[in-house]
Amino acid sequence: MAAGTRNVRIFVSEQCFDLLVDAMAAYSKESRRFQTLRMTVQAACSRLKSHGISKQELEDFLAEYAIGGDIRIFLEVGPEWSKDYDAVRAKVKEISEKPGVDKILVPFAVYLAVKHNLL
Repeated sequence: MAAGTRNVRIFVSEQCFDLLVDAMAAYSKESRRFQTLRMTVQAACSRLKSHGISKQELEDFLAEYAIGGDIRIFLEVGPEWSKDYDAVRAKVKEISEKPGVDKILVPFAVYLAVKHNLL
């Protein structure tokens, strides 16, 4: 693992897993290049940091998607995109007032990026 790289381990629901897999596939088709989960989340965070995230969007997402589950996901957050990830994470933490921000952030960032055609 490179210096400054963090490993994020979360457990998500099947519904969130499907969202992530579908977004990776759509992003891969759109870019005409295979996109991994890291690449998809990285692009979502990069494009969302200046987009703005509302509390209503988070509430709508949480009402539509079950978050916690038993599907384990590992995500490496490298130094080249950790500022983008942390900026979106801070905003989600601020508006969510819930523990387990990473578990919400990963599918929520991808959900928003898809919703707003940012991927």
